[in-house]
Amino acid sequence: MQTQKTDIRKVILEVAKTEFFEKGFKNASMRNIAKKSGVGLSNIYNYFKNKNEIYVEVLSPLLNTFNNLLNEHNDNKHISLDIFSSEEYTQKQVDMFINLIIPFKKELKLLLFQSYGSSLENFKDEFTDKHTDLGLKYIQKMKEKYPQINNNISYFFIHTISSWWLSIIGEIATHDELSNEDIEVFIAEYMAFGTAGWRKLMQV
Repeated sequence: MQTQKTDIRKVILEVAKTEFFEKGFKNASMRNIAKKSGVGLSNIYNYFKNKNEIYVEVLSPLLNTFNNLLNEHNDNKHISLDIFSSEEYTQKQVDMFINLIIPFKKELKLLLFQSYGSSLENFKDEFTDKHTDLGLKYIQKMKEKYPQINNNISYFFIHTISSWWLSIIGEIATHDELSNEDIEVFIAEYMAFGTAGWRKLMQV
């Protein structure tokens, strides 16, 4: 019986994912999800409280990836001046972007541009605030380890860069014509540009 319930949940989520991709959260229809999944509308509510709960679960793999990135941001292994010169570090950052964007292009478009009316409609602002706070703490940790660097960098600059980071991800996700190779080349260019900028700002 448990296996059957699990299978029904999977069917509902797969159908809902297609519905959300096509229409976004606001215009997605629970009636359509019920009809296409073969599960009665009233019965769906035995598996999910509401449309929002289904939506969040559909996006949970992407949300978990974002959370992992935030949790890794200020790890001690990143508190090093080697980030400005290490090819290995740069490649890991490129890989991080690729693993976020390429498997989740549709989910990113959905989350960043079609979440109105859901509990995730303010995701961009909330993520930017968290990323900004982590950025400030990161610079402070770098200053503690390397007193010679400059940490006099404005809050608004870090906030804007954090917002820009998310905007770049959204920009890539919305350009379907980009191949995986195009994306990798762009990310490498972005990393080179950003590294040079931070090196200058922090006077490394």
